[in-house]
Amino acid sequence: MEIEDYMQKNKCNEIHIRYDKKSKCTFIFAMNSEYADKGNGGTRMMNYGSLKEGIEDATKLIDVMTKKCIIIGKKYNGGYSGGKGVIVGNPKTQKNPSMLRRYGEFVQSFNGMFQTGTDMNINLKDINYMAEKSDFIDGLESGLGDTAVPTAYGILVAMKIMCKNQYGSDSLKGRKIAIQGAGSVGENLIKYLIKEKAELVVSDTDAKKLEIIKQKFKIKIVKPSEIYSVSCDIFSPNACGGILTSSNINKLKCDMIIGAANNPLSKGIETVKLLNKKKIIYVPDYVINIGGVFLSMCEVQGKNFNYVMEKLKEIIERRLKQIIKDHKKNESLYEVSERLIERERNLK
Repeated sequence: MEIEDYMQKNKCNEIHIRYDKKSKCTFIFAMNSEYADKGNGGTRMMNYGSLKEGIEDATKLIDVMTKKCIIIGKKYNGGYSGGKGVIVGNPKTQKNPSMLRRYGEFVQSFNGMFQTGTDMNINLKDINYMAEKSDFIDGLESGLGDTAVPTAYGILVAMKIMCKNQYGSDSLKGRKIAIQGAGSVGENLIKYLIKEKAELVVSDTDAKKLEIIKQKFKIKIVKPSEIYSVSCDIFSPNACGGILTSSNINKLKCDMIIGAANNPLSKGIETVKLLNKKKIIYVPDYVINIGGVFLSMCEVQGKNFNYVMEKLKEIIERRLKQIIKDHKKNESLYEVSERLIERERNLK
C-alpha cells in the first residue's frame, strides 16, 4: 500500500515531515484539515522498521480522532480536527531531552495548527521538555493532569447508559465485566467499577503489572489469551486496536463491548456484522473514549477539571441516547454512529 492510499483510507490530507539530523529521528505530524484547520492528538515514539511504517501509523488514527472531534461538537471541541504526532526512532536509545526539545520546536513551527501531548513511549517528563520550546503541549502536570482519568470516566458513563438500555437499570452492582488492559485507562476504570461494586476479571500482557493490579484491588486476573472467553455482561477492551478478529469474536461470551481502545474492530463493518450474528452489542469506541482528547481541548480553552467531567458526561449521554433513539431494527449502533458522523462532518 502506498502513502497516498493510507492517507485516502484514513481521511488524512496533510502530512508534515522533518528529519532531525542530530538524533537521526524523523518527526511526523499528520492531520485532517477539512473538518477544521488545526489538529489535536498525542505524540508517540516507536522504533518503526521504516519511515513508511511511521507514516502509516500517523495516518491510521486521523479519521478516528476526527470522529471524536465531531462527536464532541464544535461548541466544545475548541475548533480542532484529528491530528497525530509520531517520532520515528528507538525510544530506548534515541530519546533524550535535546531531541524532545527539538520536537517541541517542530510543534511550535506550526503556530497552533498542531496541539499535542502524551502517547505511547512519550510520558509526562518527556512533554515537559517539549513544552520548553512550544506553547502547544497539553496534558502537563501543571495543567489538568492525566488524560486517562476522564477517558476511563467516559467508559463508565457509557456502561451505565447501556446497562439501563439493555437491562432496565443503570446499576453496575454485580455486573460481570471483563477488562482487557490494565494500563493508565484500565486501572482508572477498575477504580471506578470497584466503587460501583461490579464483578471484575482483568487481563494484561504485562505479567508484573497484572500481579500488582491483583494485589492492589483483590480482583480476579486471567491470562491474555483467556480474557475473550470470560462469560460476562460487558467485555471492555482498553489496550491495543484491531483485537476484535473473527477468531477472538468466536470466543466472546458477553452481551456488550464497551471500552476505550481505539479501532478495536479488525475489519470495520465486517467485524460489526460478525458481532451482530452473535447478538453482541458493540458501542463505537470514538463515541465514548473521547475523555482524553476532550481534556486536552478544555485545557487549551482554560477550563477546569470539574467542567471537563461534567461536560464529558453530558456529551456522552446525549450522543449515546441519540444513537440509541435513531437505531433501527437489525441495524448496529456502529452504523447509526457512522451515519451521524457523515451528517455532521461537513456542517459549517
